[in-house]
Amino acid sequence: MKTTPNIILTILSLIFLTTVFVGCDRPSEEGGTDPIVEPEEDVFVPEFDRDSAYQFVQKQVDFGPRVPETAEHKACSEWIKATLESYGWQVQFQDAIIEGFDNKPMNIRNIIATYNPEASERVLLCAHWDTRRIADQDTERKDEPILGADDAGSGVGVLMELARTVSHNPLNAGIEIVFFDAEDQGESGSPRPAEQTWCLGAQYWSRNQHEMKVQPRFGILLDMVGRSGAQFPKEGVSLKRAGQIVNIVWNQALELGLNELFVKERDDQLIDDHVYINDIGGIKTIDIINRPVLRNSDGQVVMNREENRPERHFGDHWHTHKDDMKIIDRYVLESVGEVLLHVLYKEVAE
Repeated sequence: MKTTPNIILTILSLIFLTTVFVGCDRPSEEGGTDPIVEPEEDVFVPEFDRDSAYQFVQKQVDFGPRVPETAEHKACSEWIKATLESYGWQVQFQDAIIEGFDNKPMNIRNIIATYNPEASERVLLCAHWDTRRIADQDTERKDEPILGADDAGSGVGVLMELARTVSHNPLNAGIEIVFFDAEDQGESGSPRPAEQTWCLGAQYWSRNQHEMKVQPRFGILLDMVGRSGAQFPKEGVSLKRAGQIVNIVWNQALELGLNELFVKERDDQLIDDHVYINDIGGIKTIDIINRPVLRNSDGQVVMNREENRPERHFGDHWHTHKDDMKIIDRYVLESVGEVLLHVLYKEVAE
């Protein structure tokens, strides 16, 4: 069938008009009917008070060495409990008699603090609070107990300041803080398995967890987090048992510009309280622990040739009388506390 020119013009006009009107309904690249994308709301994260955390460490050291079954140990535990209760936390002692490092009965006391007990979303934060009964890594006074400003005091100090901060800045989640006893009373070089002399309080709690509405989603252990010049590599057991949690914590540290402290390199697998929380308690838990690179007498980094990474150690203050307030750095305390607060307010309470 042939088409006349008038009919052709009419059809073309209709096509043009249809195109115009349809085009008016299309989303415009310059605004128009484009869907409005709301910017992500900033999450409020309270500031961490480094001076207050430092004072919490100082107060523990003022009691003296906190060795199980001593007056100083008992007095410090009562102060920790009273202080956390003053911030509105529910606090209880978990007292027990266990077999100690010397095969003799040992009285231990774990300290448990709970925030927002009815919340169904919970996280575990922990540290050991006992101090070493001997200075076995020192060259003198080896048989005397150490003050443990870093090795025990720093982790407790950071978590006590965190508890104070959260009490003034309500969190839409629950927290369990557990201070483990008898972590550091083991026998160095003993032929006995590590679990028979080390981390005894954490093992006891992992088998006898206090009543909680739900088990914590994950856990974070602090150990030696106050030394100046600290470095926190990605510890091996943490990566193996709870690698996703390592990533969450280290990513928060990276966003805060703390990559000189929370370094990306991985470290050996360490026997610490988190091993038993994972394996016995069933809670995916990581360890934030100071492990600076090892250097030789010339100041050069000692390398692990098999794995092409730096060798690491616990520092020259570890299990010595150097572990006092002189080595505690407010900035390091603040940095660890700041990372934890960002994890709590951005990841847990989202």
